[in-house]
Amino acid sequence: MSVNVLRKICGISLLGIGFTLSSSPYCEVLQFKNVNVITMEQEQVLDGYQVIVNNGVITAIKPDSEAAPENIDRVIDAKGYYMLPGLSDTHFHQHGGDYHEYQLQFKSLIANGVTNVRSMAEWSEQDTIAIRYSADANKILAPYYYTTGPQLAHYNMKNPQDAINMVRFHKDRGYDFIKVHGDFDTETYFTLLREAEREGIPVTGHAQRKQPLEYSLRMYGLAHMEELVVVLSDEENLKIVDLDPETAKSIAQQVKDSGIFISPTLSIIAGIQNYTDDAKFEKMKAKEASKYISWKEYERFTNPENQTYYSPFFRTEKVLKYVDDLIKANTILTKYLNDAGVPLLVGTDNYGFQITGFSIHDELQLMHEAGMSNYDVLKAATINSARFLKRQSTAGTISVGKEAEFILLSENPLSDIKNTKSIQGVMLRNQYFDRAGLDAMLDEVLKARQAEFEDAAQAASKKAQQ
Repeated sequence: MSVNVLRKICGISLLGIGFTLSSSPYCEVLQFKNVNVITMEQEQVLDGYQVIVNNGVITAIKPDSEAAPENIDRVIDAKGYYMLPGLSDTHFHQHGGDYHEYQLQFKSLIANGVTNVRSMAEWSEQDTIAIRYSADANKILAPYYYTTGPQLAHYNMKNPQDAINMVRFHKDRGYDFIKVHGDFDTETYFTLLREAEREGIPVTGHAQRKQPLEYSLRMYGLAHMEELVVVLSDEENLKIVDLDPETAKSIAQQVKDSGIFISPTLSIIAGIQNYTDDAKFEKMKAKEASKYISWKEYERFTNPENQTYYSPFFRTEKVLKYVDDLIKANTILTKYLNDAGVPLLVGTDNYGFQITGFSIHDELQLMHEAGMSNYDVLKAATINSARFLKRQSTAGTISVGKEAEFILLSENPLSDIKNTKSIQGVMLRNQYFDRAGLDAMLDEVLKARQAEFEDAAQAASKKAQQ
C-alpha cells in the first residue's frame, strides 16, 4: 500500500488488520536523524543512527550514513540526543473526577517521558473505562492507559460470594486488573484468585499481611516492596524483620521462583521522612516540581488534622524508627530481588508531594541507590513494564515493527540515571512533541495549579470576612 493511500485512510480504525491509526490528518513518515539509540534489547548505545517512523510504527533503524527512504515527510535532527523507550508508571493514581483535571495529569506525565500508566484504583467519582476509551480513541491526549477497578478491602468483599461477584463486576466492566487492598480470610482470598484466573483478570495490589508469604506470591504483581517486608515483620508491634544477607537471599529466591512482578515503589515510603522533619518539609515544598501540585493535594498533605504522613502520628518516636527501619529494609530487598532476577517494575503512588510525572525520576534514582545498575532500572521502566502490561509485542524496546513510543534525552541515562530528566522530545501515539511542545504542556499545568491556589485564597478571604 502506498504512502499516499495510507495518508487518505489515516485516522480510521482498520479492524481488519488489528490496529487503529492516529487521528492526525495524515500519516507522516518521520526520520529521527543522527540519534544515539538505546534499544533496551541489550545494554548498548547505537551511536549516530537514524530511526524511521511510518504511521506511528518503527520501520527502520540503521546507521545515519546509509540512505534514507525517499518518502520522508519530516526530518528531526536528533544529533547528540539519546533515544530511549517511553517510561511506564505502573502505580499511578488518577486524581479528581473531571476531564480537565485528567488532562492536566496526563500532560504532566507526558512531559516527563511517561507513555504508559496503570491507574491503581477507580474512585467513586471516576469512570476509568471511559478514560481508557477516550485515550485509545485519541479523543484526549494521554499515555497508554490501563485500568484497575475499585480497590478490594473488607468493606466491599467480606466473603467468598462477594469475591465471585467482584470478579464478575470487573469482567463485565472490562478492567485490566483487580487490586487487592485489604486482608481477607483464606477462603475469600482463594476464591478471588480462582475466579480471577478463570476470567483471565490479573490480581495485583497489597499482600495478605496475616498469611504466609506464599499466599501473596500467588498474585500477578505486588504494588509495594514494603508489602513483602511487612508480611515478614511484626507489624502490630512496629518491628521490622532483620534482613541479614542469608534471609534476604532466601526471600529473593522464593519471590523469583513464584514468577510474580514487584513494583518497589520506594519513593512514597522514603518520602515520609520529608513530612516528619520540619526542615525537610519546607525543602520539599520548595522543590521545582512541587509548584505543579494541585490545591486539593496540597491542602490535604499540609494539614496535620488529615490522616496523611503530616499527621502527628508519624512524628511519634516509635513510628519514626519503624519508618526508618522499613525504608532500609525496602532498599536491601530491592537489591536482592533484582540480583535474583525478579522482574521489577516502576511505580510512584503519586499522592501529596509525589508529583504526577515528576516523581518517576525520583523513583528511578532511589532504585539505583538501592544497588541496581542504571540499565536494570531502565529495564524496570521499559521492558519489564511492557511485559507486565502485556505490551511486549508493541512496546518496551526500540525495535523495528514496534510502535514509535520513545523519548529523546540530551544526556545518556546509562551513564547517570538522573539523565532521564533531560527530556528534549516525546513520541507517543503517532505524535512527536519537541521541547517547546512539552514546555507548553507544563505551562498549562502550572497556570491551572496557580489558579486553584488563587481561588482557594479568595474563598478563604471571603469566609474570614463573614
